[in-house]
Amino acid sequence: MKIYIYGIIDSKGRIGRHIKGLRRTRVYTIPYRNISIVASTLNREIQDISSDRIVEHEIVVERLMENFAVLPVRFHTIFNSKKDVLTVISDYYIDFRENLNRLRNKAEFGIKVIWDGNAIRERIINNCPEKSQRMPVSGNSPAKSFIKEKFQKYKIDKEFKEEAERCIIAVDSFFSGAAAEKRLEKLKSENLLLSASYLVDKERQNDFKQSFEELKSTHSDFKYLFSGPWPPYNFIILKRKPIRQNISEADMINGIPLAKRW
Repeated sequence: MKIYIYGIIDSKGRIGRHIKGLRRTRVYTIPYRNISIVASTLNREIQDISSDRIVEHEIVVERLMENFAVLPVRFHTIFNSKKDVLTVISDYYIDFRENLNRLRNKAEFGIKVIWDGNAIRERIINNCPEKSQRMPVSGNSPAKSFIKEKFQKYKIDKEFKEEAERCIIAVDSFFSGAAAEKRLEKLKSENLLLSASYLVDKERQNDFKQSFEELKSTHSDFKYLFSGPWPPYNFIILKRKPIRQNISEADMINGIPLAKRW
């Protein structure tokens, strides 16, 4: 039998029978001091790793979020024994406790901002023709032509990134009052201007949603993807090294609790 993990909660009590796990298994807690790992027992390996299974996992995490502070664990995190689970929670207890305290009564929202990067770059090229650039060299030898081309590309890339940064600052400013923390990933591709995660107090969620509506009406030239509220997938911080090494580092770090959204 294997122990399948969903998350870590700020309670050592039972969670009730109304939550069902993967394959409709019973969900229970493995307590340690004043926190618990939420788990199911699996009689066999999960062979059908599909979107349906991922949804089942996330439903459990979201149901837990209704009553507890939750550190979500990555899908398909499995341990061989209860002893292994307790070793991990013991080694990382201080980190888990600090994260639960910090993230209590907070939820995560995700925003993706899409712009027409190709059009932005084309506009920059048209507004900055080669003849207007101050080139570091003159002449038409192959080497000098190569340097000119590199310099021209550098100038275009620089202006493109500066334009992106101005737009990102403008977008992010709408949420500065409502978000407790944020994680910004800029220009992940030519057209993905921003992929942002915001940590929001539950009592400020309506303010955050209103800020998003204001953003859409103010910057209607962008396209947006909005999601949440979610458990705080992107705001868990592990600072300490495990005390014991009798479980592999992969089991400790990759499984607990660095679940990600997006």
